[in-house]
Amino acid sequence: MNIKVRVGMLLIFIMAVFAVIAVRLFYIQVIQHGEYSRRARRFYTVVEQHVTPSRGRILDRNGIVLAENRHTYSVGINPVRTGVSPELLAVLSNSLGRSRTEMRSLIMSGTGFRWIVRHAEPADIEPLYAFREEGIVLVRENHRIYPQAPLASDIIGIVGTDNQGLGGFEHSFENYLRGIPKKRTMIRDARGRSVSLDIEESSSSRDNAEIYLTLDAGLQYIAEREIKKGLERVRASGAMVVIQEPGSGKILAMASYPAYDNSMGIPENSDILKIKPVTNIFEPGSTFKIFTAAGALQEGLVEVDEQFDCEGGTYTVGGFPIRDFEPHDFLSFREVMRYSSNIGIAKTAERMGENLLYKYARNFGFGNFTGIRLPGEPRGILRKPDRWSGTSLSRISFGQEVGVTAVQLACAISSVANGGILREPQIVEKISISGNVRKYESLAIRRVISEDTARNINDMLVDTVRYGSGVSASVRGYPVAGKTGTAQKFDPETFNYAKDKYIALFGGYIPADDPKLTIVVIFEEPEGPFRWGSYVAAPVFSNIARAAVSYLDIKPSIPSELALR
Repeated sequence: MNIKVRVGMLLIFIMAVFAVIAVRLFYIQVIQHGEYSRRARRFYTVVEQHVTPSRGRILDRNGIVLAENRHTYSVGINPVRTGVSPELLAVLSNSLGRSRTEMRSLIMSGTGFRWIVRHAEPADIEPLYAFREEGIVLVRENHRIYPQAPLASDIIGIVGTDNQGLGGFEHSFENYLRGIPKKRTMIRDARGRSVSLDIEESSSSRDNAEIYLTLDAGLQYIAEREIKKGLERVRASGAMVVIQEPGSGKILAMASYPAYDNSMGIPENSDILKIKPVTNIFEPGSTFKIFTAAGALQEGLVEVDEQFDCEGGTYTVGGFPIRDFEPHDFLSFREVMRYSSNIGIAKTAERMGENLLYKYARNFGFGNFTGIRLPGEPRGILRKPDRWSGTSLSRISFGQEVGVTAVQLACAISSVANGGILREPQIVEKISISGNVRKYESLAIRRVISEDTARNINDMLVDTVRYGSGVSASVRGYPVAGKTGTAQKFDPETFNYAKDKYIALFGGYIPADDPKLTIVVIFEEPEGPFRWGSYVAAPVFSNIARAAVSYLDIKPSIPSELALR
């Protein structure tokens, strides 16, 4: 075989080898490109966490912003990519307000990526842009702000460092407010160490929601202002207010004191995050007489003008005395309510019996969840009749041995104001997601009493404010319906009522001839010689109601020459 043939065969062999290599490369780089890219990516990237989109805003019913976001930057570092130069330490120290020693210690404390500071202002981190190629990582994040703070702080709630809801609406509506996040991935080196950061959009990401509450910022301000003033006047340990629209069930304001400021960060005591009008249980005292009276009237067991023997102020049941604040011999049923006679209402309950009193207490919503969409709501306390003692029937009739929340009490009073229908309290007006708006309406749970019974109770409550124990709750030019209450606090350590600790209450609505606002006012442990609802809570109701009807431009319905006060 001559040399030309050998050279030709060698060339053919070489070409064949290159052809095989070319085919293989084509197969790998073109046909199997996706598969090998995925394999490679698994080796040099790792999904560290998710980046949440900007949280949705929270607004009041008039569009006033209660919670929104501000862009901030978080600073991280990959020490493996930097030599920790004096220049970098100087810039970090000057920009972030930390010493160079602290910065060096933080950077050298490990080998992986770590955060140096979260939620820094954009102006503070601007000098760090020059060091991004040397291991500095800058991530734009969203910092929650509350423009009206401390207004409604407990209802709105607060978020943690990583933008997760920790209380109030921020917690209850986390899924709506937070949205569906983006992915955050880290690129790693041959030793598996994270060396840089990249962000990519998740295909399943979703816009966050805007939530419009039924709260009215103006009414909320009035409620918070007045209970703070009232608390300072009577030196109480705490106070609560609920303002509800009785016809719709909408909660227009809900305040408690002491409160916290959600613009000041996460409080050390997590108990202060509770929405007290929703979570706190108390005995309703004589305000509960409204519902005992309503049940008896509905069942035809009493007449409005029927006379009751009030025993001169003392009446014994089961070996224990029941006393009235002011002794009376005979009172009409209307006067039993006007003067808040424990004896008169206890005798009314005797006609009802245990099962009927329990039925109406349940029907008015006590001992059950209201359905308000806020965290921490309890059922309250209402034991079944088979667990009652020989004195329970009489005691429960005027608000002892039963525990309620401020929201429960407001809803029950609203059911009298609106003609007899118990409604679920509504706190969300609407939710908007990507232009799609979902509106909410309160659920009518049940009719508790007839319109005629509600009208009779209304007249009795108006009489109570005009001439009886609730006169301090009156508002010039407007008919007011309501009831005072004073309850001794139960001491769980002694299993008895404390002699020097009281709850002072007033619950009612205005205007009584066309109810627009139900207002419940509660003060805990007022000091001084006068701790009754008529002295402590009723004047605060009047102040709130007077300011509220002016703010909402509700016209007076009583001629000036007949107006009270």
